[in-house]
Amino acid sequence: YLSHGFNRKTSIAIGGTAVALLITGGLAKIFVEATKLTGFASEEAGFLQVARGDLVNIKGLLLAGIIIGALGVLDDISVAQSAIVQQLKEANPKMKATELFTRAMRVGQDHIASMVNTLVLVYTGAALPLLLLFIDNPLPFSQVVNYEIIAEEVVRTLVGSIGLITAVPITTLLASSLDFKKK
Repeated sequence: YLSHGFNRKTSIAIGGTAVALLITGGLAKIFVEATKLTGFASEEAGFLQVARGDLVNIKGLLLAGIIIGALGVLDDISVAQSAIVQQLKEANPKMKATELFTRAMRVGQDHIASMVNTLVLVYTGAALPLLLLFIDNPLPFSQVVNYEIIAEEVVRTLVGSIGLITAVPITTLLASSLDFKKK
């Protein structure tokens, strides 16, 4: 509300973000458990464990980091989808909810592709030194890709992307159905 104001568009975006964030959080937990990530891939986690002992749940911290990272793109895409529906409705107040949803989803699909690219590039940029492990490494690819430090980045990207993909139809459905009932 501080960024976009107290209005219908922001409330819809918050609702879409909240639902997508719940899904993303659940997926993050499932992926972290399935891949048996510990959270100790970074030096910082090791230092924190030494400094704070068992007071900090490192795996929980990893999950929180994945969720917070995804929250940024979820917020972005939910606000955009809500705004798209609002603008389409203002341009044609007689547009039915199904047409509103369909048209907004067409724009949302392009936005999803761009945001997934952004997410991949951000995580790749942050993990650039890790990519050097793949260049002239005598170890096989299948072994290197299973290092926890690499697996964490893969999980972050997958979970964030899936969360992003779910946010668009959820927010668009909320916005098109609520905006339609408004008039």
